[in-house]
Amino acid sequence: MTDHHPSHRIRWLLVSIAVLVLIGGYAIIRYQQKTIVIQLSLYSGNSWGVPQNFAYAIYDRVVQMFEENQKEKNYHVVLKTGTMYKDYSEWFAQLVLKGREPDVFLILEEDFNTYAAIGLLENLDSYIDRSKTFNKDDIFPKALEAGRYQGHQFSLPISMVPSFLIYNVSLFEKLGLQLDLENWTWDQFYEHCKALTADNTDEEDIPNCFGVEGYDWHQAFYTNDGNLFNANGNLAGFKDDRMLEMIGFLKDLYVLNKGTIIKEGDFERGNVGFKTFNFSEFRVYGSYPYRFLRYDDFDWDAIPFPSGPNGNSASKLYTVQIGMSSRCKHKEVAFAFLEFISSNKDFQYEIWKYTNTLPVNRTVFDRIYSEDIKENGEVKALDRDFLEYILASSYIDPDFKKYSLIDNSITQRIFKIVAQDEDPLVGVQEIRNLINQELSTDTGVKPIQ
Repeated sequence: MTDHHPSHRIRWLLVSIAVLVLIGGYAIIRYQQKTIVIQLSLYSGNSWGVPQNFAYAIYDRVVQMFEENQKEKNYHVVLKTGTMYKDYSEWFAQLVLKGREPDVFLILEEDFNTYAAIGLLENLDSYIDRSKTFNKDDIFPKALEAGRYQGHQFSLPISMVPSFLIYNVSLFEKLGLQLDLENWTWDQFYEHCKALTADNTDEEDIPNCFGVEGYDWHQAFYTNDGNLFNANGNLAGFKDDRMLEMIGFLKDLYVLNKGTIIKEGDFERGNVGFKTFNFSEFRVYGSYPYRFLRYDDFDWDAIPFPSGPNGNSASKLYTVQIGMSSRCKHKEVAFAFLEFISSNKDFQYEIWKYTNTLPVNRTVFDRIYSEDIKENGEVKALDRDFLEYILASSYIDPDFKKYSLIDNSITQRIFKIVAQDEDPLVGVQEIRNLINQELSTDTGVKPIQ
């Protein structure tokens, strides 16, 4: 006779559950033994201020492609997401303090030098030298340079965003102004800004049309003197006369506006002749529907920054960099992922298709322009020669850990000299002193253990 007593059924149920748990546990152990798992931390947003829809989608895609590419090795990448760009540095620092940072991670520009200096980032030189597939020549040099610290490669670039000026072509035609890009200098730039600045309201001679929006000392300095610091990064390296030229030029531009602050969006409203811009903005606002929402009331185009009397056109190159923790347990696997994300041609092309940034792989860049990008009703395209010129003449931030702090101090000091009409000679000497003082003091940052 079959025993249907409830207690017997419960015992059989418990035994069955125990067997399933044991089988599941064994399967998990076997999976862990065969699968190498690495973590990748990401942020949402960027340093150039352009919204990116579906911020994590491109990383979901690279994980999918990498795992498929390495299928026989059974690698698995887990994403740590949900942190905004503005919060990422503090969030990541807390993980580092606890010794729980992911194996590979995106790096903010302002954090890179510090992470390299304290030993958090793995030196990638030996991995690159051993690699049979990674070729430095395949990557744009400036993008690679952004991941170098004191001559060593500590991160690899994923994508890049060059910067430049745009100008209101329609406004220039209306005022009868013409650009001479063969002689594109500060002097010509100033004369155009002067001609553009006007009061069309007859209200106390306060301008409501302006020369340039977003132009600051960085764009001026690097087009007249490329050496803010010396080669060792331990002293100021600029020339006093060139710094004085730059401050005088910024003063002249400031005086044109008669103290009026140019509001964000004035260029879009057709009230400004020039605006600092970047490649990501160009792709967003040069295509449908954003172009019609913000920049369709006038024609506009991209141009380089003007050259100073002792320099050449130059502009900042933004990059997205990825590095490996020096405490990573599976370093060869981690580097395989870094190498893939930076140089796999199929994935690099995905960057072009699904983000507003530019791939760092030269072959992919060639492929993009071989596809005959055309300007039409929906897309405004950048000329290839112009883009290559901008990339070749770009600069990246210096590679020492106190740069961000010093940069902020210089910005504040120059603004006071320009806006409050302080003595430029005294100001330049103070800038030199503050740089040298900051570089001579210990930051108190200790190497990670």
